[in-house]
Amino acid sequence: MLFLKQLEKEITKYHLLSPDERVLVGVSGGPDSMALLSGLQQLSAKNNWHLYVIHVNHQLRGQESEEDAEYVENYCLKWQIPYRIECVDVMAALESGGNSQSVARRLRYEAFQRAAKHLQIRTLALAHHADDQVETILMRFLRGTGVAGLSGMAMSRQWQDLKIIRPLLQIRRKEIEHYLEEQKIMPRQDQSNFSLKYTRNRVRLKLIPELMQYNSNVQEAILQLGDIVTEEEKVWKSLVQEALSKVLVQDKLDRTGVNIRRLLNLPIALQRRVVKLILSCLVNDGTSELTHEAVERIRDFARHPHPSGTIHLPHGIRIYREYEVVWFTTRDLHEEEWNHSQGKSVTLKIPGVTKIPELGGAMEVKVTSEPLNNYCNHSFENVAVFDADDEILKQPILIRSRMPGDRMTCLGMKGTKKVKKILMEAKIPRHKRGLQPVVIAGDQILWIVGTKRSNIAPVSSETKRFLYFIWHVVE
Repeated sequence: MLFLKQLEKEITKYHLLSPDERVLVGVSGGPDSMALLSGLQQLSAKNNWHLYVIHVNHQLRGQESEEDAEYVENYCLKWQIPYRIECVDVMAALESGGNSQSVARRLRYEAFQRAAKHLQIRTLALAHHADDQVETILMRFLRGTGVAGLSGMAMSRQWQDLKIIRPLLQIRRKEIEHYLEEQKIMPRQDQSNFSLKYTRNRVRLKLIPELMQYNSNVQEAILQLGDIVTEEEKVWKSLVQEALSKVLVQDKLDRTGVNIRRLLNLPIALQRRVVKLILSCLVNDGTSELTHEAVERIRDFARHPHPSGTIHLPHGIRIYREYEVVWFTTRDLHEEEWNHSQGKSVTLKIPGVTKIPELGGAMEVKVTSEPLNNYCNHSFENVAVFDADDEILKQPILIRSRMPGDRMTCLGMKGTKKVKKILMEAKIPRHKRGLQPVVIAGDQILWIVGTKRSNIAPVSSETKRFLYFIWHVVE
């Protein structure tokens, strides 16, 4: 049979299945999925594949939905194929927003994943065929996809813990229908597939017949375009990975950074693809296409001369600008910074060493009459010295993170200045400002570690005792 030969050819050519593999097959009861299930059944005899069926009842078509589930169940019982029926409540999920098709798709894939996990299966076979591919490419084109989107659906791709395969992706609908006739399989027909309220149906029933008036082979032309783009994307993938390695900024936090100057030195096409790759990794649900508009917003953001700022994108993505780096994350680092700034004050041991793990270090305090240079085996920014006999220093001396409204009179200036502004001028990244140690005496700020010291208790020629603060960073 032509259908079986082509199905076997695609599975072998693209290494979709291995002998003895366990395969979960998504079966709706419609023509495509029934042809896939039947074809895999017949080929499994010599490949020893172990087939399991998952049917998802979306409960959208009342009795028809129940009859679809019953049809799949009866088929599996007849052929002794293990099966699982999952019911999902699309209407209830729609109360949180979205359209019925996208919500149904999300719930369906979640059901696939649950079934695969329960059965300890890592491969999911779906019945998308060549005509579906034509529709997908056209729909993406109409939405305004990038070039990569014109490759259509992948024959095989990884989605979370599942490898999703589409063995029918090179097989036309008419070949599937002919096979079903030969096998005397009478599949279920979903009447909603003929409703023009759905975009995909309008593309299939209206747009494609119209395009065929201009080119009777338009579907073959679109499939050819998809194949060409698929192969070219393999080249682009290596180029993008190489470009990403040049602009990437390493960071211990749950975020990704790119060096703005290096990013903007790339050709525009690579800029867009690097940004798109990072965004896609953050979303990582396999169901969403981030828009060209989102990518361009980030490129504009990088080109803007302002050294800081934030962009909020769908899927909880936040883009931060901190001087020469644009950070991509799904965490609210501003909220994290605020939480740090609410930390408790810790009284310093004088003399002695006080560990402050919340701020990433320890403060060593010494009181001595020795010259300053005896205690400067540290970077200048991490050492501050005061006149130990100043009245203000007779109060308890504490260390904490900054607080909203903090102000300080810096050494060599008159009047007070906001600590927030001091940190900004020192180009301390926003997410680290809440971790910057602040030494205080009473309600007076003595020193912002690594940044500025106050004009309180300066050392002079009359100083007899010196109070040294030495900050030790703990990695």
